[in-house]
Amino acid sequence: MQLTLEPIWGWTGVALVAVGLVALLLAIDRVQLQGLTPSRRWWLFGLKAAASLLLLMAMLRPAVVTTETDEHTVQLLVASDVSRSMSTPDGPGGITRWKAVEEDLQRAASQWKGLKDKVDIRLFEFDKQLRPRPENRTEPDGPMTAIGQALEDLVREARQQPTAAILLLTDGSQRALSPHDMDPLLAARKLAEANAPVYPVGYGATSLTSTTLDLAVRDLLVDPVVFEKKLVPLKIQLTGSGAVGKKAILRVLVEDRSGKSLGTSGELKPAPATLTARPILETEIRQDHEPQTIDLSFIPTTSGELKIAVEVEPLEGELIRGNNRLETIITIRQGGLRVAYFDVLRSEQTAIRMVNGSDKIQLDFFQVLGGKFKSRTVIPTTAFERGAYDVYMIGDVPAEVFGEANLNNLTQRVREGNGLMMLGGLENFSSGGYAATPLADLLPVALTADIAMAGTPDTKAQYVGPQVIVPTDLGLKRYVMQLTSADKNRARWEGLAPLMGATKLAPKNDLVEIWATTREGHPLLLATEVGRARVAAFGGDTTYQWTLHGQGEEHQRFWRQMILWLARKEADSDQPAWVRVEPRNFLPGATVPLEFGARSSTGDPITDALFEVKITRPDGQTVAVPPRSSNGQFTAEYPQTDLPGDYWVRVTARKDATSLGLDAITRFIVDPKDLELDQPNADYDLLRKIAELTGGQLLRSEDLEKFLKDLQGRKLDELTRIQVYPLWDNWWLLMAFVGVMTAEWTIRKKAGLA
Repeated sequence: MQLTLEPIWGWTGVALVAVGLVALLLAIDRVQLQGLTPSRRWWLFGLKAAASLLLLMAMLRPAVVTTETDEHTVQLLVASDVSRSMSTPDGPGGITRWKAVEEDLQRAASQWKGLKDKVDIRLFEFDKQLRPRPENRTEPDGPMTAIGQALEDLVREARQQPTAAILLLTDGSQRALSPHDMDPLLAARKLAEANAPVYPVGYGATSLTSTTLDLAVRDLLVDPVVFEKKLVPLKIQLTGSGAVGKKAILRVLVEDRSGKSLGTSGELKPAPATLTARPILETEIRQDHEPQTIDLSFIPTTSGELKIAVEVEPLEGELIRGNNRLETIITIRQGGLRVAYFDVLRSEQTAIRMVNGSDKIQLDFFQVLGGKFKSRTVIPTTAFERGAYDVYMIGDVPAEVFGEANLNNLTQRVREGNGLMMLGGLENFSSGGYAATPLADLLPVALTADIAMAGTPDTKAQYVGPQVIVPTDLGLKRYVMQLTSADKNRARWEGLAPLMGATKLAPKNDLVEIWATTREGHPLLLATEVGRARVAAFGGDTTYQWTLHGQGEEHQRFWRQMILWLARKEADSDQPAWVRVEPRNFLPGATVPLEFGARSSTGDPITDALFEVKITRPDGQTVAVPPRSSNGQFTAEYPQTDLPGDYWVRVTARKDATSLGLDAITRFIVDPKDLELDQPNADYDLLRKIAELTGGQLLRSEDLEKFLKDLQGRKLDELTRIQVYPLWDNWWLLMAFVGVMTAEWTIRKKAGLA
């Protein structure tokens, strides 16, 4: 026990206050108390002195400190990773990571024995959750490595009694799906608050070694909508590990739907070779871990939705074979479509016209003369006759060039279901005088009719300088914006060469979807449906920059998909009910967005239909999905994508209890990604961060015995308890001060001094 003092203003400040109080007491005694009787004089002086002492005591803040040492049991928590990535044979001498953990634990047997007398050793294992370690485990078979979930479970264990340390034996790579994908660093902060330091022991290599034999198809790029009996090109990314100089055989597989009904998957068979198609190729692996781009092709012979795949034949001795194949769904359509494109001679129209003739897209270019010669432009009225074209695209063309009759006919064609798109430019949109035309009701952007001298270039309506296209979250779900696989799509868009300026656009209403913006968030690509028609507005007019920067494939894919979307030929059928899933491939655990609807015999949307949505999983189980409705659009989400394989979507549409026709059926694929073994690289950076956050230290395998030996030398079973009893911050000091001051005031009152 000891007495401690902590002056509120330091010793100097308290000393000055004390001197001041003594001086004040002496002055009061000399001035106020001289005429009193001796007894009253001494009582008043004593009470004032007592009050001053109590104040000084409060300023000194005295406290009594006691120290007690108790023996207390502490625990050591040991959690070893038993997920399947621990079966990777990259340990010493080619042993698996799990075997290396077991050998380390056995090698430290003497240290464990010495610790048992001092600490409570509790053994756990984890994969997607933490559980007590069994006696008879022979191999790691956990489906995922949920390090965050394991640490969260260890928080609960650490709060039960004092924890000397937590040993975490793992490769350190978080590979977990919802609901087990908790942030490891968030859980580590909770362990720090519980005074439970984590000492991770890392196992495994941070990259596959050159001795690990593996071939993998990493990416499959193919147009999601193709045409029957036309060549379909595929671009594949192939990587190899430990296979330099070896031959790899890749082939295209096509689903055989003979005798298969909708809702049933067919067998994948090799695509037949033709004079123009190359569905099989033998190539040599040139470098370890470096992707090689392989071009294959095939010709579909029937229309409809079809599953295709690209696979590389496994090599002898290849351990990981789940990444040798990628599958996807494509839509094969009959016939082509015609596009009328109106623009001045400029670089943009030259690049867009490159889609002409490819895959049955027939784009007819109508040249508009510029400057003072634009009045000489003659656009034939036959271009706007019923059935002449499926899609109309307007470039940098003012409304006056078309003339009133052509504009009226164009408006009628769009209302009947033809697609319409307007591109960026100086003499279109509001600057082109379109606010005063019937097209103003169809375009998805707000047009201004009071622009000075409409029909002349308005540079204030333009964004100046490079403009990077940034897809919105909604845009990434749309068919037009699918440049590559879903996990890489955003990066692919933001990696495109920036536009050289753009036209300022604003959505007309809340029904307009914004698919892309500038970096500053200004709308750049907008789209909506007006009656039976699809319409779009794009502020850019320099996508040809993509072709100049070696991104011609992305350029052609975007414009081709835009035309197909405008023409309703990307996925829709002619039956009343329809359903779309974009994209077609998802990773395990992803939430899949569904869009569906119904249309009348004239093509008009039926906004008051009732829908029933069911999904048949790869295991045959059928699940009902609740539909949602907003502004006449119907959507749903399906999150239970834990199984790889085909998921069939069936949508039934009814109105007034009457069926609207055949069910709409489509499907999507959950890729057979092996979370644990596709990329079993160790992650020591994550383990180091966990150790730093909790006050622990990242250990190597060979450090384990030394750590346990050091742990034995600590006084782990003694708990020092320090109690502080303040003598100033309590009720009795306040009561004493109030009592002294009350007595002093009472005496002064009787003496006539108050």
